[in-house]
Amino acid sequence: METISRSLLLCDLAPFRHSTRTRKIASTVAPGRPGEVSAITLSRVGRLGMSDHPGLSVIDGVEVEQLAVREIEDRRTFTASVRNLLVGYLPALWRLRRRVLATPARTILVGHSALFWLGLAHRRRWASQVIISSRERPGGVRTKGSLATWFSRVEPWMVRRAARRHAFTVVAVCESHAAGFRELGVRDVLVVRNVPMASFAPDFAPPPGGHELRVACVGSLYPGRGIEALIDAVVAARAAGAPVRLTVTGPAGTQYRQSLRDRIDAAEAGTYVRLEGACAPDEVVRCYQRAHVGTALYEAVDAANDSLSNKIFECVVAGRPVIAGNLPENTALVERHQLGWTCPVEVGPLRDLLVDLAADLAAVRSRAEHCHHVGRTEFIWEIETLPLQKRLIGAETSTHN
Repeated sequence: METISRSLLLCDLAPFRHSTRTRKIASTVAPGRPGEVSAITLSRVGRLGMSDHPGLSVIDGVEVEQLAVREIEDRRTFTASVRNLLVGYLPALWRLRRRVLATPARTILVGHSALFWLGLAHRRRWASQVIISSRERPGGVRTKGSLATWFSRVEPWMVRRAARRHAFTVVAVCESHAAGFRELGVRDVLVVRNVPMASFAPDFAPPPGGHELRVACVGSLYPGRGIEALIDAVVAARAAGAPVRLTVTGPAGTQYRQSLRDRIDAAEAGTYVRLEGACAPDEVVRCYQRAHVGTALYEAVDAANDSLSNKIFECVVAGRPVIAGNLPENTALVERHQLGWTCPVEVGPLRDLLVDLAADLAAVRSRAEHCHHVGRTEFIWEIETLPLQKRLIGAETSTHN
C-alpha cells in the first residue's frame, strides 16, 4: 500500500512565472496544505519571449521544475512552426511526459488544454483526479503561424472523444466557454474568471492631473489585441484636437514590435505614443495608475478572443476604468458593473470615444474610485476560486494504492 504525499501536481507549457492561472492556483492552495504542491513546466514557450531558467527552484512557496527548451524562432512562417515543433517542443514535451508520469500526486492540474492527454495518462498511472485549466473556447484559436492553431483545429474532436471515456474537470474562464465544453460532453465544468489575487489589489491612487487623457495598454503584444487600431485612433484623435497620450507596455516578438515602432514613426507620433518593453509583475498596477483609463481591446478575428480578459480585471482592481472591445462577454461585464466603455475595435469608433473622453476628463477621473471599490469587492482570486479550492481540498482526504 503506497500513500501519496503530494496533494497537487501542476504541469504547464509556459514557465511557471508566466503561467498566470497555474501559478495563482498553486499559490492559493499551497499554504497550509498537508500534502506537497509542486509544478513541472517548460522553461520557454511561444514567440513572445516567455522564458525562465531551467532547473529546480522554489517560486511563491511551490517547488518548481522547469525543463529546458531549445531556442524558439519568432517568425510567423510555416517553416519556422515546423522547426519549432520538431526541434524545440517535441523533445521538451517527451521530457515533460516522463517527469510528470514519474511524479505521483492525488490531483494533477493541467494548465493548458493542449496537455489534456498528459493529465489522463497521469490518471491511468496514479489514479489521480484530473483538472484541466482552459484559457480559450475549445477549438477557438486561429492565429496565423501559431502551433496552438494546429492543436485547436482538432481539439473539439479530441475533447469529445476523451469526455466519452474519462471523467475529468475543466476550468473555463467564462460561461460561454464553459458551455462549449459542455456541448462536447464534458460533464464537470467550473467557471473561474481570471481575476487578480488579493496581493495585486493596491490602495486607491487618484488619477493623474493635467489636461491630457492618458491611456494605458498593458500586457503581451500580438496581432488581434487591437494595438494597431488603438495607435491609429490616438493619432486621429490628436489630429482632431483631442489631447490624448498612449503608453503601450509589454513583451512582443521582434518582428511585431518593430512593426508597431514603424507605425508610430510613420505617423510621427513618437512624442505622444510610447512603446515600452515588458514590465515586472509588481509594476503592472503602476502602469495602469499612471493613466486615466486602461484598455482590453481584443478583435473579433479569433474565436479565442471572446473570453473575459484579465486585462479588464487588472485595470479595474488598479482603480481605473477600462476601454474594452464590444465582444459579448466583455460588454456584459463592463455594462453590469459600470466599469468603463465598450466599442468596436476599429479606428473610427475608438477615435470618437477618445475624443469624447478627453473632452470630459473630470467624468473619466470620477469613475476611478468606483472601479477600485468594485475590483476589491467583486474580482479577487481567493474568493473567485473557492469552488475549485474545495475540489482540491477534497482530493487531499483520499489515498491511492
